[in-house]
Amino acid sequence: MQQFTLTAVPPVRPLAIAAGAVVVGAVLLVLWRSAELSLVVGVLGALLMLLGLALAVTALVLTARLRTEVRLEPEALTVVRRGRRQSVPWSRVREVTMQHPRLTVLATEPDPGLVVVNPRQPGDRRFAALLDQIRQRLDADHGYREYRG
Repeated sequence: MQQFTLTAVPPVRPLAIAAGAVVVGAVLLVLWRSAELSLVVGVLGALLMLLGLALAVTALVLTARLRTEVRLEPEALTVVRRGRRQSVPWSRVREVTMQHPRLTVLATEPDPGLVVVNPRQPGDRRFAALLDQIRQRLDADHGYREYRG
């Protein structure tokens, strides 16, 4: 069995913005308290800190939700996403289409198809290796061989 774990790019930009907002908010709160500035400065500082924390949590949760595990088992193609598992036997694969970032595997009835979303850029090596392995497995399952004219 081969296993491919597809993960999103780390959310560096949103985390940097969130950190900046929290630091500016903290500075405003300290200034408000120590320099006895207007209540508006304190409220603005607290708001910036809360927004920064919310942005950081949102970025991390969305990144974690984009994680997909694709397993190429001897008898089936299996996709595990957010704890849910879907599987299609190789013999039931009818069609495979690729429209970046979506790989769609259509199956014959009654099996439902599968969708694998590439969370990275089009040239991602891990996703390209997955596509190559799927192609090889389908060729082997359908009895196709490389032509050596």
